[in-house]
Amino acid sequence: MKRGYSLGVVVLVALLALSFGTIAGGIAGAVAAFLVAPRSTFVVMPEPTESVPVAVNAVSPTPAVIVPPAPTATPAPAVAAVEEGVSVADIVERVNPAVVTVVNRQALGPGGLFGDESEPAGTGTGFVIDEQGHIITNNHVVEGAQEIEVLFSDGSKAPARLVGADRFSDLAVIKVDRPVPATLPLGDSDALRPGDRVIAIGSTLGDFTNTVTEGIVSGLGRQLETPDGFNLENLIQHDASINPGNSGGPLLNLRGEVVGVNTAVVRQAGFLPIEGLGFAIPSNTVRVIAEQLIQHGRVIRPYLGITYEPITPRQAVAGDLPVDHGVLVTSVEPGSPADRAGVRNGDIITSLNGQALDGDHPLVNELFRYRPGDTVTLEVFRPSTGETLTLRAQLSERPTDL
Repeated sequence: MKRGYSLGVVVLVALLALSFGTIAGGIAGAVAAFLVAPRSTFVVMPEPTESVPVAVNAVSPTPAVIVPPAPTATPAPAVAAVEEGVSVADIVERVNPAVVTVVNRQALGPGGLFGDESEPAGTGTGFVIDEQGHIITNNHVVEGAQEIEVLFSDGSKAPARLVGADRFSDLAVIKVDRPVPATLPLGDSDALRPGDRVIAIGSTLGDFTNTVTEGIVSGLGRQLETPDGFNLENLIQHDASINPGNSGGPLLNLRGEVVGVNTAVVRQAGFLPIEGLGFAIPSNTVRVIAEQLIQHGRVIRPYLGITYEPITPRQAVAGDLPVDHGVLVTSVEPGSPADRAGVRNGDIITSLNGQALDGDHPLVNELFRYRPGDTVTLEVFRPSTGETLTLRAQLSERPTDL
């Protein structure tokens, strides 16, 4: 039996079918798009007048902020465009013959057929700076050595003697009495900028000689406290990989000039592992120290007689200090030049002979411009009274036992 339907019912059924088909098609399309689209991380950008905090990681004390770029900003040129044509391999090939492995041999004590025996107590790296065979390395590489041996990149060996060492800068000069295959020039470390590319060469673990790594300058004017209780100052921070055995090796710019001597790497802060935190002594400091070691066998270092902490603008804000540069005196040696001049604990020395003391002009570098016996003028802010004082101190020679 045939059933009849009114025209209105037919129209209503058609409209309902069309609606359900559209919805189903949309859902199917969305699912298909999700399945075939490439997976990526989505970041919701804020409106132009807002900034949205986004947590970077669980230990970050301050959330990062994503801010939309200004439409008129001009992008910086790509690194490749700036340094087009520079070949790290060509630089390394040119400088490698001047980079050496330094072996520190120490006595084992009586024994054997020929009296005292010695064995390698450690290895490091060095580099030849002149035709006379002078080699720069770290003080801690050769410290305590009874014998020093140098291995050249061609596999040849030669005994070396200690010319002089300075533990306050962690630098030493040794010398070989044989023709040298090449020398390395010292560049201008003051010309470095954060972001500059640098190359490190060193004898990693003593076995992997002339290992090459590359990175960038991460920061300048850094300070590290040594196990002996004094600070290495004005260091270059970089992220080129350095490992045990790299100490004393050159840090090079892209002209093949030595801009630093690798001296330390930080692996851990508390329980947190650290990556890419290496430090080098700047070449302008190396030049001054090496000249004195070659000439005198030691560094004639002017002495003020204080221990101190450098003040940075950030520390000044955090500590609500009235000045944003200088050094905070933490102790004054009795009878020292600073003591005789009237410097007290808690004083802030802001300048020396008119030169402000800051990250670009650390106190240790400014003092090194003078010799024992010279008189210098110190500008001192005394927080306890709010006074600004001008004091005169006659420098002495740093005692050898300090």
